Amino acid sequence: MTNPIERPTIPAWLYKLFTGHQYPYVRRLAKFAQTVKPGEDRPEPTKEMIEAKFWEVYPRCRAKVLQEVKEGMIVVFHDLREYPPGGFQELVNNPEEFLAQTFGKKKIKVNFYDDDNFVCTINFKVAGWTEHEHS
Repeated sequence: MTNPIERPTIPAWLYKLFTGHQYPYVRRLAKFAQTVKPGEDRPEPTKEMIEAKFWEVYPRCRAKVLQEVKEGMIVVFHDLREYPPGGFQELVNNPEEFLAQTFGKKKIKVNFYDDDNFVCTINFKVAGWTEHEHS
């Protein structure tokens, strides 16, 4: 486990995204890390267990930034950039500002992965984005 002194500052929105009920990856890892006797149900993890698992998973995560684009009747996502573990602190500190300065006016999806495992996603309407441009 990472030393608390070495931990980066994590905004509340990001911690909730990783540990909330909408995306159960971290909660599930915490739940299944508990040992139980055969035949027993696995109890829900405590807040402390979830936090410990978050600090195990988060430093390993990479972030992928995608742009949502409407093509005909469907919406597709184009890869814009991928950030390695520990390489996206500015993105999580000020996502709207960072995305606007880096990518401009777009509808953006940011996915987080633990190796090849999907952890969670969040969408942003950046720099005053209101709707897909019509072609």
